[in-house]
Amino acid sequence: MPKDKSSFNPFYGLLIVAGVAFSITACAYGMMVYLESQKSAADRGATAHPLLEFLAVYGTTLLFVELAVLAVATFGAIGTDDYWKRRGKSQ
Repeated sequence: MPKDKSSFNPFYGLLIVAGVAFSITACAYGMMVYLESQKSAADRGATAHPLLEFLAVYGTTLLFVELAVLAVATFGAIGTDDYWKRRGKSQ
Protein backbone atom coordinates (compact mmCIF):
# COMPACT_ATOMS: atom_id res chain seq x y z
CA MET A 1 0.00 0.00 0.00
CA PRO A 2 1.58 3.34 -1.02
CA LYS A 3 1.98 5.93 1.70
CA ASP A 4 0.60 9.42 1.20
CA LYS A 5 3.56 11.77 1.58
CA SER A 6 1.49 14.92 1.70
CA SER A 7 2.94 17.67 3.86
CA PHE A 8 1.19 18.77 6.99
CA ASN A 9 -0.96 21.87 6.52
CA PRO A 10 -0.02 24.26 9.38
CA PHE A 11 -3.53 25.69 9.38
CA TYR A 12 -4.78 22.36 10.74
CA GLY A 13 -2.65 22.80 13.86
CA LEU A 14 -3.97 26.32 14.27
CA LEU A 15 -7.51 25.00 13.87
CA ILE A 16 -6.99 22.46 16.64
CA VAL A 17 -5.53 25.02 19.06
CA ALA A 18 -8.16 27.67 18.28
CA GLY A 19 -11.00 25.14 18.43
CA VAL A 20 -9.95 23.83 21.82
CA ALA A 21 -9.46 27.37 23.16
CA PHE A 22 -12.86 28.42 21.82
CA SER A 23 -14.56 25.37 23.34
CA ILE A 24 -13.02 25.97 26.77
CA THR A 25 -13.83 29.69 26.67
CA ALA A 26 -17.41 29.07 25.55
CA CYS A 27 -17.99 26.51 28.31
CA ALA A 28 -16.47 28.79 30.95
CA TYR A 29 -18.51 31.75 29.68
CA GLY A 30 -21.68 29.67 29.78
CA MET A 31 -20.88 28.56 33.32
CA MET A 32 -20.29 32.17 34.35
CA VAL A 33 -23.66 33.23 32.94
CA TYR A 34 -25.38 30.29 34.64
CA LEU A 35 -23.79 31.02 38.01
CA GLU A 36 -24.67 34.70 37.76
CA SER A 37 -28.29 33.85 37.04
CA GLN A 38 -28.44 31.55 40.08
CA LYS A 39 -27.06 34.12 42.55
CA SER A 40 -29.42 35.65 45.03
CA ALA A 41 -29.35 39.36 45.83
CA ALA A 42 -27.29 38.66 48.97
CA ASP A 43 -24.65 36.72 47.00
CA ARG A 44 -24.11 39.40 44.35
CA GLY A 45 -21.52 41.21 46.47
CA ALA A 46 -19.45 38.05 47.02
CA THR A 47 -16.10 37.73 45.30
CA ALA A 48 -16.08 35.47 42.25
CA HIS A 49 -13.28 33.30 40.90
CA PRO A 50 -10.69 35.37 38.98
CA LEU A 51 -11.45 33.47 35.75
CA LEU A 52 -15.13 34.35 36.03
CA GLU A 53 -14.26 37.98 36.75
CA PHE A 54 -12.00 38.03 33.67
CA LEU A 55 -14.75 36.52 31.52
CA ALA A 56 -17.29 39.00 32.85
CA VAL A 57 -15.12 41.83 31.54
CA TYR A 58 -13.46 40.35 28.44
CA GLY A 59 -15.45 37.18 27.69
CA THR A 60 -17.47 38.41 24.75
CA THR A 61 -14.45 40.00 23.09
CA LEU A 62 -12.38 36.87 23.66
CA LEU A 63 -15.06 34.66 22.11
CA PHE A 64 -15.31 36.86 19.02
CA VAL A 65 -11.52 36.98 18.59
CA GLU A 66 -11.31 33.20 18.87
CA LEU A 67 -14.17 32.82 16.41
CA ALA A 68 -12.37 35.13 13.96
CA VAL A 69 -9.17 33.07 14.30
CA LEU A 70 -11.20 29.92 13.64
CA ALA A 71 -12.71 31.48 10.52
CA VAL A 72 -9.34 32.64 9.16
CA ALA A 73 -7.73 29.27 9.91
CA THR A 74 -10.61 27.42 8.26
CA PHE A 75 -10.40 29.44 5.05
CA GLY A 76 -6.60 29.20 5.17
CA ALA A 77 -6.71 25.42 5.53
CA ILE A 78 -9.21 25.03 2.70
CA GLY A 79 -7.43 27.52 0.46
CA THR A 80 -3.95 26.04 0.86
CA ASP A 81 -4.84 22.35 1.03
CA ASP A 82 -4.03 21.72 -2.65
CA TYR A 83 -0.69 23.49 -2.25
CA TRP A 84 0.35 21.27 0.66
CA LYS A 85 -0.78 18.11 -1.17
CA ARG A 86 1.21 19.05 -4.29
CA ARG A 87 4.23 19.91 -2.16
CA GLY A 88 4.05 16.52 -0.43
CA LYS A 89 3.83 14.63 -3.72
CA SER A 90 6.85 16.42 -5.18
CA GLN A 91 9.06 15.33 -2.28
